Amino acid sequence: MNHSTFKKNNFFIKKDSSYPELKYPLIQQVLEKYDITEDMLDNVAITFSMIDTETGRYRIANVAASLVISENRAENPDEEKYTLVYKFRLKDTKIIGRYQGEFKLDFLSNDGCDLKITIPNNNYINIIILDSLTKTSII
Repeated sequence: MNHSTFKKNNFFIKKDSSYPELKYPLIQQVLEKYDITEDMLDNVAITFSMIDTETGRYRIANVAASLVISENRAENPDEEKYTLVYKFRLKDTKIIGRYQGEFKLDFLSNDGCDLKITIPNNNYINIIILDSLTKTSII
């Protein structure tokens, strides 16, 4: 993964922040494992959840996320074509701590054979919300 916010499957964000976005590549091996075609990606619902590792409580539960398709792969050949993205809201990052996150992909089909997968498949995204030195408020 060449996203600067990931360090060995860890994602860091500051308290009371909505940036950076969490970006997780949808790698080719996953697409092949589940026989996911480009047509299927046109009709998929993507959500993101994040749980507090200490309390076991959801901080984010099945909130809409998005799929970004890389248009400039000629310039960045190492970049994955598809990336799952979650844009944090300020209320998501109010409490510092360690969290685990995952994306759910719910493929909707006309033939009634819906496919649901969780990314990452065999682990979680470790999310660390760090304290911030800066305190801002709108007056």
